[in-house]
Amino acid sequence: MLERVISFDPAAYSLETIQRAAYRYIDKFSIGFNVKEASIDCILQFDKEVDDLDGVIQDFRKEVLDQHLRARIAKETESIRHLILAHAFSRTGLV
Repeated sequence: MLERVISFDPAAYSLETIQRAAYRYIDKFSIGFNVKEASIDCILQFDKEVDDLDGVIQDFRKEVLDQHLRARIAKETESIRHLILAHAFSRTGLV
């Protein structure tokens, strides 16, 4: 079993964001977390041989950033989404 450890700054990324990204790669590796004050260490364990190990790790890092930005956008647009839903349901006559 091949193992790699990569670290993320908890000031930049939440554990939940990293977990969401890891779920997308469940077919490539399993992951463990070691959460410290200064870092979130991710222990990636590859069950089978991977042709482009560095490429998979770089894609995982990109996915972490993508999930972080998705969460940030969702938070920033939450009030607008609620307003749109409230308006849509107000016109249905549902009580």
